[in-house]
Amino acid sequence: MHKRGHTLKVQFTGDKVVVGDREIDIRGARPIDLMLAALAYGIGARYIDATGEPFEMECHIEGYQITCTTKCTGQEEKCLVYQTLTKGLLKLLCVKEPPSLQQ
Repeated sequence: MHKRGHTLKVQFTGDKVVVGDREIDIRGARPIDLMLAALAYGIGARYIDATGEPFEMECHIEGYQITCTTKCTGQEEKCLVYQTLTKGLLKLLCVKEPPSLQQ
């Protein structure tokens, strides 16, 4: 389970995103690709652990609504990305001066 009260610094430089101390090459990826990849990785890892089979989901995007269909194992509730996208809340607070991105 994800740590409570954990803060991560995130920086976008055009061809990569740095999340904490992890660099992610995003060349050629769209933001929606990355969001769905995060969801598939989060619930897919639990699916593979439970079934030993590769994980697959299909997503239909219409406007600002995305509907994904997949086989579930009941472990989805343990995924922070799943919880945030389906039941939680992601807030973006806009401020005059951005937080320091230096560590």
